[in-house]
Amino acid sequence: MRFIVITILLFTASTQSFAQQKWTLEQCIEAALENNLNIQRANLSVQVAESNYLGTKGTFLPTVNGYVRTNLNFGRTIDPFTNTFANEEVRSDAYGVNANWELFNGLQKVQRYKQGQFEVMATKYDADKARNDMSLAVARAFLEIVFNQELKKVAQEQFNLTQKQVTRTGKLVKAGSLPTGNLMDMQAQLAQEELNVVTVSNNLDISTLKLLLLMRMDTLNDFEIDVPELTAEKLGVFKVTPSFVYLKALETLPEVKSAELRLNSADRGLAAERGRRSPSLNLSGSVGSGFSGKNPNGFNEQVSDNFNQSIGLSLNFPILNRLGTHTAVQIAKVNQDIRQNEMDQVKYQINEVVKRAYYDAQAARKGFVANSKAVSAMSVSYRYAEKRYELGMMNAVEFNQAKNNMVRAEADLLQAKYDFVFKTMILDFYQGIPLTLRP
Repeated sequence: MRFIVITILLFTASTQSFAQQKWTLEQCIEAALENNLNIQRANLSVQVAESNYLGTKGTFLPTVNGYVRTNLNFGRTIDPFTNTFANEEVRSDAYGVNANWELFNGLQKVQRYKQGQFEVMATKYDADKARNDMSLAVARAFLEIVFNQELKKVAQEQFNLTQKQVTRTGKLVKAGSLPTGNLMDMQAQLAQEELNVVTVSNNLDISTLKLLLLMRMDTLNDFEIDVPELTAEKLGVFKVTPSFVYLKALETLPEVKSAELRLNSADRGLAAERGRRSPSLNLSGSVGSGFSGKNPNGFNEQVSDNFNQSIGLSLNFPILNRLGTHTAVQIAKVNQDIRQNEMDQVKYQINEVVKRAYYDAQAARKGFVANSKAVSAMSVSYRYAEKRYELGMMNAVEFNQAKNNMVRAEADLLQAKYDFVFKTMILDFYQGIPLTLRP
């Protein structure tokens, strides 16, 4: 009984600690990489490439086959083991092993082997790219939650503030310091801000669900994220140039490596097709025996008497194969050009994306600075309007307008802040720096 109680207490404690766990950005990314179906499919593609590569290794080995044949002949025929004519029913058996080993085929097998090697490596880099794309998607969804949390906090604070203003306005109206219309306007403002809180709460739920779906954990209850404080001092200053980021991206991004490896694979494919023009050298051999129903000797004696071995070399020269080799070489050349074009395109796109990310991050920083100044100015204006309103020098409509301007400025500042954070993270990511919100 005591053991059962302890077990229940431990289970309850572990469940509570799990429910109360706050997920960091790194943990969310790790969960998405482990559970996401796109990542799993990319890993399966790697396994397929590795199996194909194993097949290219096997081409260097000889083929060995065993055989057992039995024949039943009717009418006049030649017994294959007595080499005499027979007019009656004759049964003959043959048993043996034969082997064939292609010693040379214009280095086609060597080129296919190296091509398979490049394909495996390229597919692994494709999987890395899928992981990178998922990591960026998780980071974006994570910051969207943070933004909506902050926005909800601002909306709730404004609702609480307006609630106090409604109470204060009611007292001033009752005392005759303000007209009744001010109270009605303030109550309408309170209703609007209550709706804002509901809207922002819904947006927060949707952004949370978006992240959970990326992690394939949409049934998780009491999900909370762990966000370090992001002050203005931690938002960083640019110390790199677009050219530097581009060069680092070429070194670190897996799509560049994948494109280069597939170009190398196409080169090997072309060399393999050209190898079909070369002579091929084959080594063959066999051992076998047989049994004839017409032979009066017993089975064991016949197997011993009919035992035979053979070995041979054959050299084949390709002369004409209905333009098959020529067509294959031409297709391989075109495929090589396609891979070259793909690599150039990847580098061009990275250059474009890096430059856009750099200038987007710069613009986001300027927007953050400008919005910070706007919030400071709006805060001063709001405090001044609040005093004028309490003194009856401003009506409720004008006061609410001043407050709405401040709320709008705070929301714009939050958006600029997390926009800048995300775009800076992207810029760091292109330089090989892991995605993190930690300083």
